[in-house]
Amino acid sequence: MSGGCTFIRLLADEDKGVALTDAIDALQNGEGSSAVFSIDPEKFSMFPGSPFAYWVSDRIRRLFMELPPFEGNGRTIRQGLATADDFRFVRAWWEVAPTRIVSGTPETSPEEFRAQTFAGKKWVPFAKGGEYSPYYADVHLVVDWERDGEEIRNFTDFRSGKVLSRPQNTDYYFRPGLTWPLRTNGLSFRAMPKGCIFAHKGPAIFVENDVSATLLKLNIIAQSTMFNYLVSALTARVTLAQSYEVGLIQSIPVPKIPELNTKGLDSCANIVTSIAEKTQSSDETCHVYSSPVIFVQKEETITDSAKSWGKEISSLVEKANDIQKKIDAISFDLYGITDLEQERIMNAFCDRPSPINKPPTDPSSVVADLLSYTLGTILGRWDVRHATGERQPPELPDPFAPLPACSPGMLQGEDGLPLDPHEIPSGYPLKVDPDGILVDDEGHPDDIIARLRDVLALIWGDRGDAIEKEACEILGVKTLRDYFRKPSAGGFWDNHVKRYSKSRRKAPIYWLLQSAKKNYGIWIYYPRMDGDTLYKALRYAKDKLAMEARRLEDLQKEREQSGTGGAGVKKMEKEIDGQEAFISELHDFVEKLEWAASLNLIPEHDDGVVLTIAPLRELVPWNEPKNYWDELIEGKYEWSSIGKQLAEKGLVRRS
Repeated sequence: MSGGCTFIRLLADEDKGVALTDAIDALQNGEGSSAVFSIDPEKFSMFPGSPFAYWVSDRIRRLFMELPPFEGNGRTIRQGLATADDFRFVRAWWEVAPTRIVSGTPETSPEEFRAQTFAGKKWVPFAKGGEYSPYYADVHLVVDWERDGEEIRNFTDFRSGKVLSRPQNTDYYFRPGLTWPLRTNGLSFRAMPKGCIFAHKGPAIFVENDVSATLLKLNIIAQSTMFNYLVSALTARVTLAQSYEVGLIQSIPVPKIPELNTKGLDSCANIVTSIAEKTQSSDETCHVYSSPVIFVQKEETITDSAKSWGKEISSLVEKANDIQKKIDAISFDLYGITDLEQERIMNAFCDRPSPINKPPTDPSSVVADLLSYTLGTILGRWDVRHATGERQPPELPDPFAPLPACSPGMLQGEDGLPLDPHEIPSGYPLKVDPDGILVDDEGHPDDIIARLRDVLALIWGDRGDAIEKEACEILGVKTLRDYFRKPSAGGFWDNHVKRYSKSRRKAPIYWLLQSAKKNYGIWIYYPRMDGDTLYKALRYAKDKLAMEARRLEDLQKEREQSGTGGAGVKKMEKEIDGQEAFISELHDFVEKLEWAASLNLIPEHDDGVVLTIAPLRELVPWNEPKNYWDELIEGKYEWSSIGKQLAEKGLVRRS
């Protein structure tokens, strides 16, 4: 064509040399080729920013001129808060006291949410992007916005006095909307509940009057293949991993969205969002969690429950994929795209991720979920009545409703806040550990394995032993004690750290303090930790040491009375050697725990897990505490409560 240029597109071809030769041959022979594009370069200016999108048809280019951009017509897209120091100002929502988290109802206004930050509420749910998760993603983080963000707003470089943080577009904070990760493997919009603050890496979309039905429909359009294709046209790329900046999304043309459900938009929106929400409800770190899937599936064995869960997830994914096809069809119709153009667009995105992130459904994951939940019931985190069937799982909430301070499965009062052990009503079917401390000590009243068996017996009755045996077989361990003692991969501790690490925050809440050879351990429940916890744990350890010392004395007396020689004597001497080694191991454990307790630090949950656990670095089978202890001693976290306490005690090295 006159004034035109010819382009050959080979991105999808593995053998680009052969594909290039074929395309050139087709051109020379006057034949058509799907890899060859001819375009007048002046047409690039039909796009905002004139991207080099030579493969896009004239029809697609005209959309940018015929339809209004995303920004406008009652739609607003904004970039949010940049704290400049997330480690200082951001936490996982389970790290902080629920009483300090802003919460409300669908009727709570943004002004009322903001007012809570002046009335003792410090932490606000923080939508900060995250991984690819279209339609729905739980908000795992909270941000320090006490007194309407007073500390963040005044966060400055002490040398220059320059404000480091960027609390942008604060008038839009606490409003419901849509949000997406700025950079991830695929564009994924999802509902953002009311009462949240959004981040610069998790921009947000708002509509007039905060109408959730409008937001859901808008999410459907934005999550369509057609919308993604338009985004790729502006970036001149179709690769999934790229940055989806606010200005880019603002420029994407949007068709008129029917107010009525004439095209099935409402139905598609509600179904696919609820599916995405349900698939995440099996994660105990999510706000929608009530109990493990094993109690939902109600099968005889763990293996059968895993199979049923896998079938249910597969069915949900298949259903979501079908809904996505309907969404794509509706979007093509609204944009006025021909069948031929539709085929080209779908081919361009043939490797687009599924609209649903599948949770793990293998038996080992189901067992790990069960044991994590079981430990949580003993410590009073989870309400065991959801597992026994006394309480039914609640309906999934409106994805735009404010997030609760506690997930529905937590043991809580009528105010929606956790119950302390002394507040648990009479008739509750399980003894809850009052001090948040359990021990790895067979025969002890607070032995973690014995208490786990109590829960299994409560839930399964006579079948509790069979469930325990099957769990051990699936995990590849001889006993549950082996699983809870094993700190490395495949053990409870490793699984727990991974489970409670989200968005770069590592925040395990069941802490394993373990002796050097793993023959003794103490478990501490972080949410119930106070200034007396380590001294209480120390009493457990000292009592154990005294008991084992008495046992050694008894063995030595028995040895003195048994004469010399013989197999029995040798066996006894070997037992004495083993007991002496165990006592030495316990001595070492007690000394390290006594040192940590003697610091007399008052835990402040606002500091977060990794700083609070740092003084226990020599007892926890985890490298993170040591790293943060070294930095605390160097004075790096002087703003934290523990940093201030260490400084007052003269333990911080001044440079």
